Formats: sequence, C-alpha cells, structure tokens
Amino acid sequence: MIVGYSWRVPLTEQPDAAVADLRSRVLVAARTEVVNRGILGMRVANVAALAGCSITSMYRCFGSRDGLLAEVLLGLYEESFEALYAVVREKLGGIGPITIDDIVASIPLPHYDTSRRDHSLRSQVLAVAGTNPILRSRLAESLRTRRLMLNTLLDDVQSRLPAETPLNRDVITVLIFNLNWQYNDLMGDWAVSNEEYTSLLRHLLVNRRNK
Repeated sequence: MIVGYSWRVPLTEQPDAAVADLRSRVLVAARTEVVNRGILGMRVANVAALAGCSITSMYRCFGSRDGLLAEVLLGLYEESFEALYAVVREKLGGIGPITIDDIVASIPLPHYDTSRRDHSLRSQVLAVAGTNPILRSRLAESLRTRRLMLNTLLDDVQSRLPAETPLNRDVITVLIFNLNWQYNDLMGDWAVSNEEYTSLLRHLLVNRRNK
C-alpha cells in the first residue's frame, strides 16, 4: 500500500486546499453581491451560484449567513480604513519636523470623490454589527488594533512638533476617530464644508490648556 503513494498529494492537504479555494470563491461572490445589491440585498442563493457551490458547502466554511456577512463586511471596512490611513502615512511620513497644518492636511475631509459611498458603507457596517454578534466581535477587535496604530502615530507626531505646540490628542482619538460623516451628508446646504472643518481642526488641535 505504501509503494507508489509518495507521488500523491497527502490526503490531509487536499481538504485544506479545497476549503481555501471554496472560501476564496465565496468571499469574492459575496463581496460582489454586497457591492452591487447592498448589504440588505445580499442573497445567499446568489452568492452560492456565483461561487459555483451549494449553500450547504458554503455554510460549512462560514457557519451561517451572519458568519459570511461578517467576513465580507469586515474586509470592506478595513479596506476603507486602510485607504484613509495610507493618506495619513503619506502626509506625515518621514522623520523631519511637522506643523499643525501638516496634521490638518493629513486628516480625511468631509467631502471627497467617494466620500458619500464610503460614509454609507461604514454606517451600514456599524448598523449590521448591532445585530450580528460575529461581526460586532471581529469589528471591535479590528478597531482596537487600529486605535493602537493611531496612538503610535500620535506619539511620533507629537515628538516632531515644535516644543511650544502641544498636541490636543483628544480631538483625534475622541472626536475624529469616532466621527460619522453620514449625518453631515444628509444636511444639504447646512453641511459642514471642508474649509469649515479644517479651520475648526486648526483651532482645536493645539492644546491651549498647556500653553
């Protein structure tokens, strides 16, 4: 029985490869459904058809519709965060001195080319997390990780500001980190403009209590 067997892929590796391939196909299909139809419009039957598998085999990978949705939405949320954080790294990267204006220029504005889409996506993800415990748990872990990243960045930023310019970190960690711009998108002519926002940030970011 042993003779002639060594050329085959070990049986223990076959299921892993098959499951990885299935997971990948399902995630791509589910993402397509969410992007095209919205979170509420995602149908597991459509996902299974796009992925070329049965609903039963799909659930073997993700446990349930909630499990699948959690995986897809977390991925979309983290991609959205990373795109914004990449701008921050680009603006504040390096080792040279920086100013408050440099910090303001690195902070995402209320209005940009895809702002309404991005704001809507993040709001929908947070809404689903309220009723999807799997997504809520994984999103909480992801946000804690990103908060630690932000703390590290702020430590670096503070060390590169002039000594006479103490940074009010609460503006970023309390206000900006938890800000939901979708409310602003609904305000029409009363919405906060980019200019109003940057002017307010310049005023708030300097910790005048310590001056």
